[in-house]
Amino acid sequence: MKVTKILAAVVFFSLCYTTSLFAVSEETIKAALLERFAMFIQWPTPIDSYRVCVYNDEPFAQMLQKNYSSRLFNNRPITVISLKIGEDQEKMMKCHILYFRESKPNQNEALLNSLQKNNVLIISDNDDDTKRGAMIGFYLQNNTFRFTINQRNLKNAHLNASYKLLNFATVIEPTENKNAIK
Repeated sequence: MKVTKILAAVVFFSLCYTTSLFAVSEETIKAALLERFAMFIQWPTPIDSYRVCVYNDEPFAQMLQKNYSSRLFNNRPITVISLKIGEDQEKMMKCHILYFRESKPNQNEALLNSLQKNNVLIISDNDDDTKRGAMIGFYLQNNTFRFTINQRNLKNAHLNASYKLLNFATVIEPTENKNAIK
């Protein structure tokens, strides 16, 4: 079991630091990153099946569903939910992971509080979004994906990040995380 976790960490971080966009499509890398993030985040209650919501990006949602239709997402089944602009926010509350890029849901305080209360991991493809409520923001730097983690936002949602994930991230709003996944 320990060897599997170490191997998973090596694969995850090699994706972040060595993958060039010339070799693999950006969407494929982002799909893999979403799965890897899920591997290193601990929710307050065990997850039997992931609900991954993609906000205002139907092509990416379809690609994600196609990629995981015949295989597991972090060793569990996945349901991909495509959310459209103006759609009922109740659907967001049922997500384990909410991913958005470019078009973002209205990030008002009430919505963010509701998402956090429901333990939704908010991931954006803009690292600046971690200052506005997202927990993880990834970005391209020299054809390599990097990511930022806002520990305070994770803590507010009662989510814990593995130290393995934190070691490779730019951490902002650090909190004393005595319960980090080991």
